[in-house]
Amino acid sequence: MLAPIRGTNQYWFRVKGEVKAMIAEYGSPTLFLTLTCAEYNSADIAQYLRKVNNAPPSYSISRLCTEDPVSVSRQFSYKFKDFFNIVILQRGVLGKVEQYYVKKEYQMHGAPHYHILIWIENAPVVGIDCPEEVCSFMKDRITCHIPDSNTSPDLNLLVTKYQMHKCSNYCKRNIKVGKTYVSRCRFDFPRPVRDSICINDAKNSLKSCNKIYYLKRNEKEVQVNDYNPLLLKLRLANMDLQYIAEKSLSLTEYVTGYVTKAEKSHARDLWDEVSSCDNIYSRLWKIGQKLLRAKDVGLYEANESTLVMKGETMEVAFRRHSEASIHGIENHFNKLQKLLEAERN
Repeated sequence: MLAPIRGTNQYWFRVKGEVKAMIAEYGSPTLFLTLTCAEYNSADIAQYLRKVNNAPPSYSISRLCTEDPVSVSRQFSYKFKDFFNIVILQRGVLGKVEQYYVKKEYQMHGAPHYHILIWIENAPVVGIDCPEEVCSFMKDRITCHIPDSNTSPDLNLLVTKYQMHKCSNYCKRNIKVGKTYVSRCRFDFPRPVRDSICINDAKNSLKSCNKIYYLKRNEKEVQVNDYNPLLLKLRLANMDLQYIAEKSLSLTEYVTGYVTKAEKSHARDLWDEVSSCDNIYSRLWKIGQKLLRAKDVGLYEANESTLVMKGETMEVAFRRHSEASIHGIENHFNKLQKLLEAERN
């Protein structure tokens, strides 16, 4: 009954089944990409909000976002759709994409971020292909390097601003080691210093809460989240890029569970509320009301859900925006690509 309603356990149970069917058909996904929006640091969003709202210069970006969440949601959806279609699919920055799955998520009632599973054509797989081929594939796409501030000032600023992980109560977990408990970051920070890429066994890594691989990094880079330089320069926000293709599918199962996890709800006293109803129809009505009330919905999610439910307005706007802006995005993409190639040489 509740499977069509986004955010319910039934909805994500169905989605998880669809993702598992994709894995059964196409094998392990190659990459796991997470993109955020950084709404309070987005210069183009701030410029757009000031223009459409005729806001005075004294208005902060946080105030503008709070007062006009519809415009914020719409613009971020436009930006992501163009970015994904042009940069990831058409230009193939990460490789030729065979299949993909995108989950849009709203965390802490904030702006959306995206979890993306990507299948890359002819990508090497840990346990099947030789380690040298796997390492070469990762080296071409993923890095944790902090660029020199003199030769690459823009990228250095982006990495130090957005990619440095800071542990908090959100990521800290108490793990039992022997007879004592040790506080540890669930994202495995700080990460070990390595002279070259190191590939580990997937099952043992998951049991010990470690990554199946570690990138080459020095002492200054132990808190740097893995990223792709071109994507970071285009998105101007925090991102995470992980290689997950391995033979046993242990890591794939873990990532699938993470991507399709149900959202937090508070439907603990459901039975107490419906037990007083006399007939099955009243109980079903009460169950539906209770589960919908129990779902936490933030400002941006509520606005975007309303826009989508009103029909195809958003999709039509997507198409018009894409046609109008595709030339500008491609020019920006080409300039950044040439700059990064020059920096490498």
